[in-house]
Amino acid sequence: MISDFKEIQSQIKSRFPQLNQDIFGNPRIYLNNGGGTLCVDSAAQAMKEGLQKYNPQPGEVDPAETATLKLHQRVRKLIADFINAPQPEEISFHLSTTHALFNLAFSFRSFWSSKNNLVVTDLDHMANVSPWETLADEIGCEVRRARVHPEGCLDGNHLLSLVDENTALVALTLSSNYSGSIVPVKDLISQIHSQSSSLVCVDAVHHAAHGVIDVQDMDCDFLAFSGYKVFGPMMGVLWGKKDLLEKISPYRVETNRDQSPWKFEQGTLHHAVIASMEKALEYLLELKEKLNPEGETSRRDSFVQVMKDIQNYEEELSKYLLQELQELEGKGFYCHGITNPRRVKERDPTFSFEIEGMSPEKIKRRLWNDHSIQIGSGNHYSAAVYRHLGKKSICRASFAHYDNQETADLFLKALEELLA
Repeated sequence: MISDFKEIQSQIKSRFPQLNQDIFGNPRIYLNNGGGTLCVDSAAQAMKEGLQKYNPQPGEVDPAETATLKLHQRVRKLIADFINAPQPEEISFHLSTTHALFNLAFSFRSFWSSKNNLVVTDLDHMANVSPWETLADEIGCEVRRARVHPEGCLDGNHLLSLVDENTALVALTLSSNYSGSIVPVKDLISQIHSQSSSLVCVDAVHHAAHGVIDVQDMDCDFLAFSGYKVFGPMMGVLWGKKDLLEKISPYRVETNRDQSPWKFEQGTLHHAVIASMEKALEYLLELKEKLNPEGETSRRDSFVQVMKDIQNYEEELSKYLLQELQELEGKGFYCHGITNPRRVKERDPTFSFEIEGMSPEKIKRRLWNDHSIQIGSGNHYSAAVYRHLGKKSICRASFAHYDNQETADLFLKALEELLA
């Protein structure tokens, strides 16, 4: 599979014109995909065209308003195929995943009480922590926090020990935006359901660009991800089981339809953003055709195939990086998370690290000034960084399928020079 990606690497890179240069046209290496993947060219073009093409309001009479209505229907169905949702009406559009999950959390404000408890994890992005903690403060119920193993993985046994007959919801992530560690969500949800009637909300933001998402297979109740973490625009997507969406009560103006998905979408939607999201996901389908052109498949099967191909390719790249990073251990370099190359299937290509005697901000500046490498620093809105590690900032280099061994080697060489 890695050879297949090598053969079309130049074609992939050509779809991301900002990949190798900054906004002034100067050379750069972009390694902050955990903060947001780059936007594919067709998604950027769709945003521009969408501002002129679509009516402010959807409708069924005028051609422009009809086009807007059909856009919404088309993209809901496309996203449903991407995550294997049973119905497109279970998909709602939001400003961001954080916005979507706050919206969802407050939809339960009259359904739970002080006798309930909510379980969150210290591994998650705070978008899947703060909304539930804020809700708990409002209704006076307990919040239980599942801990993180020293190697940056969720302590699943501890999480399960926190779940009881009064647990109303468990919030989980598919993978950590701090360490890249993948959470065995399907197995955990099965065990959660066997010991309680708790709902499960999954944050798929960090994993969406790296592997297959299947809401029916994992049997979660809600799932959210962001367009700008999957080669598209700044927007959030929320999915939920239809019967649950119909029962709960989000903030809603009286004149808006009291039906999903519309009741979760306050105000007029940003149609150009939705059009951009369509092209971002269609890019993945185009990539599938380049990698596996033979045979007719359903759109869902195509999404599964291309995301498996991406995951396999990134595993090879991650394995190479982990092998090389081991050579830097003991020289003042420390990599967080799973570092054993043989366990590469347990992680996404995200690498948080520290260099002894050098602040994260200085590391980031040196990598940029000396090597034109852009990484992330800060808390990354990660409970693992902020709560588990107790740090205000940490460096993070995160890769995507448009990177290759050459990218990795340039990063490794830059680290060696910093350590020297």
